[in-house]
Amino acid sequence: MTPEIEEFQPIEEFRPIEAFRLEPDCIWVQWAGGAESRFHHIWLRDNCPQGLHPVTWERIQDVMDLDPDLCPASVKLTDAGGLTVSWTDVYTSHYGADWLHRRRYDATARAERRLRPSLWGAAIADTLPEAQFAEIATDDAALLAWLRQVRNFGFALVRQMPDDERAGEQVAERISFLRQTNFGTGFDVISKPNPNNIAYTAIELKAHTDLPNREMPPGIQFLHCLDFQATGGDSLLVDGFHAAETLRAEDADAFAILASTAIPFRFHDREWDIRWSGPPIELDADGHVRGIRYHMALTAPLDVPADRVVPVYRALRAFTQILRRPAMELRIRLRPGDMLAFDNRRSLHGRAAFDPNSGSRRLHGCYVDIDEFMSRIRVLEGENLLH
Repeated sequence: MTPEIEEFQPIEEFRPIEAFRLEPDCIWVQWAGGAESRFHHIWLRDNCPQGLHPVTWERIQDVMDLDPDLCPASVKLTDAGGLTVSWTDVYTSHYGADWLHRRRYDATARAERRLRPSLWGAAIADTLPEAQFAEIATDDAALLAWLRQVRNFGFALVRQMPDDERAGEQVAERISFLRQTNFGTGFDVISKPNPNNIAYTAIELKAHTDLPNREMPPGIQFLHCLDFQATGGDSLLVDGFHAAETLRAEDADAFAILASTAIPFRFHDREWDIRWSGPPIELDADGHVRGIRYHMALTAPLDVPADRVVPVYRALRAFTQILRRPAMELRIRLRPGDMLAFDNRRSLHGRAAFDPNSGSRRLHGCYVDIDEFMSRIRVLEGENLLH
C-alpha cells in the first residue's frame, strides 16, 4: 500500500485583480476576495515579462540598467484582471494576474509555496511509497507520481525490476544522465577482497549519506537488488530531516553547532584523495533543513577552534543517538527485482551485517544529481513553460 501524498498546490485558487493602490515605492494589488499583495516598482520593472529574449527566455535587461527610483507614470487594470504599467522612461509592461499571483513574495505566500517534506519514521514500513517498473518505464504520468514520492518522502521503491544490471540505470536515465564519481557511473555493492570502501565488505554499515567528502554529493541514489541469498544484510533508511528537526526540538544548541560547523570528510585509496568540509545539517536562507552530510566512517580529524572541540563532539553524539533510535529506522529486506531510490541529501542509508558464506548479495547502484531530478519533475508538470 502506498501512502497518500499531499501534493504541492498553488497558494490559493487563482483570482483576478479587482483593484490596485499606487504608493511611492510599490503597487498594492487587491485580489478578488480581498487579499492584498505588494509589488515593488524595481521588482516589477526587473521582472517585466517583455524583458525576456523571445527564443532563449533569458533576461536581456541588466541590473545596472534599473533605476532604483523609477516610478510608474500610470497603472491600468486590464479587462482580463491584470495590470498595464507605463513607466516614466516611456516603457510599458504588461503583467497577467496569474503571472503576478504565482510570484507573490510576501511572507505568507513564500511559506506556503515552499515544498514541505513528509517526515517519517519506522512506522512508514506499513505504507511504503512504491511503483511498478513496467509503469514508470513507459508512462510519464506514472513516472511523475513516483518522482513526487521520492521528492516528498526522500525515498521510494520500484518493484518487479528486470533481472538486468542495466535496468536500474535505465530508470535513472528516464530522469536524466548519470552522475559519474570515482566509483564509476554504475557500481556493484558486493563483498569483495581488498575493498576500498566499507560498503564492499560484509560488516554492518551504519546509516550515512554517500560521498560527503565531495563538494557536491550525489543527489538521488538507486540501488537495484539483483541477487540476495545471504543471511542478514537487511537495508536501513533513516529520514535525516526528521532526525534533524528532532534534534532542533530536543537540543537546540547541538542543532545550531551542527548547522554552523564544517566537519571534514575524506575518501582516499591508492588512486584518489577527495576531501571536503561542510556542516552535517545544511539550512536554507530561512532556517529550514535542506540537506544532511553525515558519514562517520569518512570523517577526517576534526579541525575547529580549541574551545569548540568538545561541544562539536557532544553535538555529533546527540545527532547520532537520534539517528539510531529504532523509531527512526526503516529496515527493509530487498528482494531480487526490488530497487530502492532515495535522496542522498536527506535519507541516510545503511545495512545490517551479512554472512557472505551463506549466499550472495548483489546490489547495482548509480546516481542522478538533484538538479536534474527536480528539473525532470518541473518539466513533467509543465513548469518549464511558465516564464
